[in-house]
Amino acid sequence: MLTIAEVSGLIAAAVMINAVRYMRSVLPVARVLSWTLTAGAALLTLSSVLAPLGLYDEIVPGDSKLVEFEYVKDPGPWGRVTMPRPNSQFTRHCELGVIINCPGQYQGVYMNETSPGVYQSQETDENSTVNLTIPENYTAMFRSATSDQGNTVSGLFDIQYRRWAFDQWGIMNKGQPYVKGNSRDIQSLITQDKILLTEGLIVDMRDNPGIGFRNHTIPVALEHGGTWSEDITWIEPVTQCADTNLSIQLTAVNSVEDVYNNYTYAIIDRGAFLGLDATVLESPPWLDNQTLDLFGRAHKAARMHNVLVANSLNISLPLGGRRSLLPPIAQNNPDSADPYMYSYLSFDQILTGKLSGLGGAAPDMSPLFFGNTSVIPFVNHYPNGLHKLLALNYSAVTQVCRGYYAIRDIDNDLRANNITYPAVQCGYVLGAPTQPLDNNISASSYTGVDIQHRNLYVCATGVRASVKTVDFHYNGTAGQFSNLAVSRIADKVYPDENSKPLWAAEHSRDKVMRFDPLWGMVDSRYETYDGFYSMRAEKLWIPTSPHLVDNFGESEGFDALAGASGFTRRLGNLYNRALVYGADYSGQYDFTLLERFRGLSLNATKAAQIPNLIYADGLAAGLVGTKTSISTKYVEWPASLAVDNTVRGFPRAQVIEFKRVIRYDLRYAIPGFVVLAILLIAVVWACGILLSSPSIIRTMQNMYNQTSTGRLATNLLRPGRSDPKEPSGEWVRGDGGLILSFGRILAKHKDYFCTSFEDPVRDKPAANGDAASVVREGDTVITATPKRDGGNLSAQLVGSGGTLVTPAPGVIVLEVELDSLAAEEAYRSLSELILA
Repeated sequence: MLTIAEVSGLIAAAVMINAVRYMRSVLPVARVLSWTLTAGAALLTLSSVLAPLGLYDEIVPGDSKLVEFEYVKDPGPWGRVTMPRPNSQFTRHCELGVIINCPGQYQGVYMNETSPGVYQSQETDENSTVNLTIPENYTAMFRSATSDQGNTVSGLFDIQYRRWAFDQWGIMNKGQPYVKGNSRDIQSLITQDKILLTEGLIVDMRDNPGIGFRNHTIPVALEHGGTWSEDITWIEPVTQCADTNLSIQLTAVNSVEDVYNNYTYAIIDRGAFLGLDATVLESPPWLDNQTLDLFGRAHKAARMHNVLVANSLNISLPLGGRRSLLPPIAQNNPDSADPYMYSYLSFDQILTGKLSGLGGAAPDMSPLFFGNTSVIPFVNHYPNGLHKLLALNYSAVTQVCRGYYAIRDIDNDLRANNITYPAVQCGYVLGAPTQPLDNNISASSYTGVDIQHRNLYVCATGVRASVKTVDFHYNGTAGQFSNLAVSRIADKVYPDENSKPLWAAEHSRDKVMRFDPLWGMVDSRYETYDGFYSMRAEKLWIPTSPHLVDNFGESEGFDALAGASGFTRRLGNLYNRALVYGADYSGQYDFTLLERFRGLSLNATKAAQIPNLIYADGLAAGLVGTKTSISTKYVEWPASLAVDNTVRGFPRAQVIEFKRVIRYDLRYAIPGFVVLAILLIAVVWACGILLSSPSIIRTMQNMYNQTSTGRLATNLLRPGRSDPKEPSGEWVRGDGGLILSFGRILAKHKDYFCTSFEDPVRDKPAANGDAASVVREGDTVITATPKRDGGNLSAQLVGSGGTLVTPAPGVIVLEVELDSLAAEEAYRSLSELILA
C-alpha cells in the first residue's frame, strides 16, 4: 500500500517527464527565459555573498572647529641635539676683518687706516664699545609683519641656530659674553626622498628641496585627529646647471699577469668646443636682479670654462676644418685640476668644487688679448657704453657668474649692496659614474676591463625666500610627535598685489658692503624706511653678502642672528669642497646617498638637484624655527633668544576634525543590482499580463487546484465524480477524507479516535439527565456523546462490525470498518460530533 507522499512523488515524476518533453518542443524564446531565470538565481546567490563585503568604515574630515594646541618635542636625535634657547639677547657682528659697529649702532668706535691698506678699530673714549645689540627701531621693523598673535609666519627673530655657544672678544659689548652659532652635523636626510619633520623644521627632500620654520604643536583631545593649514616661512635653494659636454673617463684593467690594476684617464669631448672662441670670455655684468637668470649665468660660465680648458689642453679655437668632436684626450697632467677628479679611489663618488680646469697647464689668455700679437684687442666697454668684463681665469669666471660689476684680483665685489643684488654661488658638479655600479656581477661576463664616465656640469645657485601654505595631518590622540605629518606644501595664493608680502633688505648706501644685510618681511609703513630698499613680491632672492666668498669654511656667522648670516655662509661654502666641514656628501661612506646622486648625474637638469639637496640638508642641521602656532609673546627690544613657552593655546587656524563613517563600495552591489533589474522586469511583465488578461488569476488558481497531489489522485481513481473547479474547502469536506491505496480507494478500515479516562462509576447520567450510551470493558470506559441525537448512528456503527479492543491497560480503541457509503457518512458525522 502506498502513502499519499509516495503517490505524490510518482505523480510529480510524471509531470516532470512531461514538462521535459514539452520543453524540448517549446519556442527558443521560452528557452531564453528559462536560462535567464537560472542565471538570475545564480546571481541572487552571488549577490547575497558579495553584498555584505562592500561595507567598511573610514576616517574622513568632518566639521571645522577651534581646538587647543600644545607644543610637542621631537623625541629623536634632532630633538636631543637641539639646545634650549638661551636667556640672552640677539647679537649682530658686522664688517669683515675689523671690529666696528653695525649700521644703526655708532658708539665711539671707528675704523682707522694705521698704514697703507691696514685698518684697525679705534676707540674715541673710555665708553666706546661695539654694541652687538639689535637697535630698537630695527627690532620693531622686523617684527612688524610677523609678531601678531596667531601668526605662523617666521620673521628675522624667529630663526635661530640649532646649537650655540658663548664667546667674548675685546671691545665687543665691553668684553661681556655673547651668543653665537655653533652648528654640528646631525644626520643626512638626503637619502629620504620625502617630507620630514624635525625639531623646529619642516624639511622637504623631494625634487624641490627646502625648509620651513615651525616649532611644532599638535591639536589636543581629538578622537581621530584632524587636518589644518598654516602659512610657513620657506627657504629653498634653486640651482640651474649647464652641461659642459665634457666627461672624464676612467679605464681600469685587471689582468692575471699583474697584481695591480692599471688605471688610465681621458677627457671625452661631447661637443664642448663647438662654436667657441676667445671672445666668449667677454661678458657684460648681469642685470637680471630679482628676476635672476640662473641658467643664463651657468651656461655663460660653462662656455667660459670650456675656453680656458681648451687653452690648457692646447686646443686651438675655433675648431678648424669640419671637425666637430675631438677624440679622447689622454690626461697625464692633472696639475690644474682638482686632484680628486683623477683619483681612482673616489671615482665612483660625487665631487663638487670651485671652478677649475681638467688638467694641463694653468690657462694663460693674456697674450691673446694684451700681447703684441693680439688678434682680439680688448676694449673695456661695449658700443652702448655698458661695462665689459673679461674673465682670464677660473676665479674670474666665477665672479662673472655671481654677477659682479667688476673683475678684480680679490674675490669680493666692491659695489654697494641693495635688494636688487641677490646672492649667487657658482661651481662645478662632477657626477657619479653613469654606468650601473653593479655591472660586473657575473663571472661569465667579467672581462677585467672596467670603463666609467663622469659628466661635468657648471652650476649657479641662489636662495629664495617665500611663504608657503602647508597642510598638516595629525592622526590619533596620544600626543606623539610621530603622529604629526605634512600632506601638502604649496605656494601661498594671494588675492591681489597689495596682499603680497613686503620684503625689505638693508643696503650699504654708497659704500662697499662688508656685512650680512638684514632682510625679511615688514609692515607697509616701512616701505620707504631709511637704510632699506623694499619690494612687494611673492618671493625674494635673498641679498648677497661679502661672506659669500670671504669666509674660512664657517657655516654660521660670528653672532646669533641666524636669519641674516646663516643662509649666505652655507651658500658660500656650497662649492668649496676643501672647506666644507661636517657631513660627507661624496657618498664615500654612504652607499644609499651615492645611489640617489648617481640617478641625478645623468643630465644637467637632474644634476641641479645635487647642490640643492646638500644645501637644504646643511640648513636643517644648522637652523631651527622657534615660533609656534600658539605663540602669544611679541618680540620686544632688546630682542631675546628665549622663546614663548606657552604650554597650550588656541591657534588662528581652524582644525577640520576627523570622524569615523560607514561607507559602502558599490562595486560589491553590482550582482544585486542585476538581480533587482531582472526582478523589476519580471514584475513589470507580470503587471502587464494581469492588466491585459484579468481572468488569468482564476485560471492560475484552477490550474493550481487541479495540479495538487490530492486532486490528481482522486481524479485518476474516480474520474468524473468531482467538479474540477470545486473550491478547496468543499473538496476537503468531500474527497479530502478518502483513503488512498495502491490503485484504488479504500473504505475507512481503521481510524483511531478515542477519549479515555478512569471512571469508577458504572452508570453516569448525562448533563441533561438522560442516560448516556456507554460501552465499557473493566474500569475503562469510552463515551461518545453527540451534541445531537446520535443513538441510531452508534447502533448502526456497532451493528456494522464496530469492535472494542484494549491494546494496553487503560486504553480502549473502537475499530470500525467502513464498507458502505452509508457507513462513510456515519463515520464522518460521528467524527465531527466527537471532535467537537
